[in-house]
Amino acid sequence: MNIGFFLKKIRKEKHFTLNEVAKSTNLTASLLSQIENDKTSPSLNSLEVLLKYYKVNISDFFKQVEQKSHIFIRAAEKETLVNSSAGVKLSLLASKLENNVLESFSVFLSPDSSITVARLKPDISGERFLYMMSGVAAVKLNEDNEYRVSPGDSLNFKSYVACVIKNDSRTEACEFLLTGNPPILI
Repeated sequence: MNIGFFLKKIRKEKHFTLNEVAKSTNLTASLLSQIENDKTSPSLNSLEVLLKYYKVNISDFFKQVEQKSHIFIRAAEKETLVNSSAGVKLSLLASKLENNVLESFSVFLSPDSSITVARLKPDISGERFLYMMSGVAAVKLNEDNEYRVSPGDSLNFKSYVACVIKNDSRTEACEFLLTGNPPILI
């Protein structure tokens, strides 16, 4: 656990010096420095004193400490969801961070298949991004905008925009990357 790292982060966000915190909590600046640099662990009492001084709830603090800062997924480890009857294969790409604001998928559409992108409420200021890797697809935004998207083409749109991606080819599959605010697909 990176308790020291997060204590230092909180202290700096609140613009406190080590000496200010030491003076107000009756802990030494030396001890605080050792804790922040993970050279020693704080006692439960010291941790409670610090969090009270910083006005941070202990359970909220530990949620932050335990949350991963990044995820690396090897190609062989990615989760893939297949719906053969719909002609859709989705591979989740590093979308496993807690409280993430970005989901990423590799989407494979068989000929004559389609997928609908989730439409979020207009008050959510999120975005979606599509990058075509192979094949060609028709992308319909709302009811009035339609694009032919080819390999190398990209499309960025707000998450409140209705979107349907259709592989209207009768012979060629298409594959694209799709990222944005969760949930992306319905």
